[in-house]
Amino acid sequence: MRKTGIILLFLLFGYTAQAQRINFKTFVQGDAITLTVVENPDALNFNRKQQIIVVGDPAIVQVNIGDQATVVVEIDAPMEYDITAELTWTEGLSYNGLDTGVTVPFALRFAYNNTGEPTDIERRASAVEVPSVFNTLTFPIRRKTTTGPPGPPPTPDHDGYVRPRAKAYLYFYGTLGPIPTGIRAGNYNGTIELSISYTDNAP
Repeated sequence: MRKTGIILLFLLFGYTAQAQRINFKTFVQGDAITLTVVENPDALNFNRKQQIIVVGDPAIVQVNIGDQATVVVEIDAPMEYDITAELTWTEGLSYNGLDTGVTVPFALRFAYNNTGEPTDIERRASAVEVPSVFNTLTFPIRRKTTTGPPGPPPTPDHDGYVRPRAKAYLYFYGTLGPIPTGIRAGNYNGTIELSISYTDNAP
């Protein structure tokens, strides 16, 4: 079964300090799995990393996984699920979504965590970054441990049985720039589409 979330980017910048943000919206159907933006649900905001971003600035503005601006998506699902996340995105942001022939470079980076640490700091420290050449990854909702004897087989579904659940996390961050010289100040936007599908490994 496939669950789909659509994430929209909107970027605003100008000659003086203005909001540099990428807004997120998600859409998920069904009740077996939930997708929630738990950190920065309103925006990936580059001004949280660099307060002033101006036209013609050759510097790269970089939001890293440990930064407060990183967007964190929580996936809550039955423990037996394998999750596949597939992403498509625009690598250049365009003025008001129009094809003006000039775009602002934007490079998406993302990572995941499925190891069950209790705090956000620990989860980010243990997250695995996905190489930039990939836009799809598959991972179990909870990483299997390799120490000790194998555990018991999963309990089959039956009346009154509540399947154990776990949470995994996706982290979205990236780089902006260099900002082209001579472009108009204003809203620059693009789109990220996140598609979540899963395999149910229950007996």
